[in-house]
Amino acid sequence: MIFTNFKEIDSAGRIVISKDIRKHLNLNAGDVLQINADDECITIRKAEAKCVFCNSLEDLIEFQGKHICKACAEKLSHQ
Repeated sequence: MIFTNFKEIDSAGRIVISKDIRKHLNLNAGDVLQINADDECITIRKAEAKCVFCNSLEDLIEFQGKHICKACAEKLSHQ
C-alpha cells in the first residue's frame, strides 16, 4: 500500500506524519527516525535497532531502552 500526503512545513521546520501512515508503519511517540537527503529527495524511515557500542544489527538485547549486542554485553560483563 502506498500513502501520499502533501504537508506544509511550519515556521519551526516541522511536518506532521498523518495518523494513517504512523499506524501503518507502527510509529509511536518517542520512536527515532532516520532522515537522509540527497540533491532531490528526503527519505524518512524508522531507525533500525543497533548496538550502541559497535553498531551491530545482530543478536541484540534491550537494556533500559538501549540495544546492546550479545558480544558487547559479554565484554561488559568481564570488565
